[in-house]
Amino acid sequence: MTNSGGGLSICVFCGASPGDSPAYTQAGYELGERLAAGDHRLVYGAGGIGIMGAVARGAADNNGRIAGIIPEFLRERERNHDIPPQEVVVTDDLARRKSIMMDLADAFVCLPGGYGTLNELLEVISMNVMGIEDRPLVLVNTHGFWDSFIDLVDGFAGRRFIPEEKHFTVVGSPVEAIEHIEATAGSRLAATME
Repeated sequence: MTNSGGGLSICVFCGASPGDSPAYTQAGYELGERLAAGDHRLVYGAGGIGIMGAVARGAADNNGRIAGIIPEFLRERERNHDIPPQEVVVTDDLARRKSIMMDLADAFVCLPGGYGTLNELLEVISMNVMGIEDRPLVLVNTHGFWDSFIDLVDGFAGRRFIPEEKHFTVVGSPVEAIEHIEATAGSRLAATME
């Protein structure tokens, strides 16, 4: 699966739940709109509900390109969910899903989510810290959602278990997330093509 259009492939990690505030799905929809407006491809977990669904609808409503990656057991469970038109890749398990999503991405954005989102976020951070990867990772801190995570990271760094450098960027809005990624990942991509 290649990114046949211009722009970047941006992987979005987020919840299949809408959370406790409509601001989360609103931010998801806006992120999808911004991805499409920048001619970036959305890479995500192929969900049609919660914040995941909002991101996909925001991209699809604005003629964005979408690649959804989903394991077979979730596809069966979510068969009745309404997902917008997209290229879908079905995997055997969650580990393969995550691997493909990461392989396709030029950069990553995290919106609010649960255990799956945390798992994906921590893997990207770990790879960046170890020097295996060096791709931008942006947390959209809608309603202070990531504040407690940032406090946890600061606490671990203060006890010298992890580096003080965070290896992720925190922004307040989807617009800022895309601007940061375009400024960092876009310039890196251009440099490799020269």
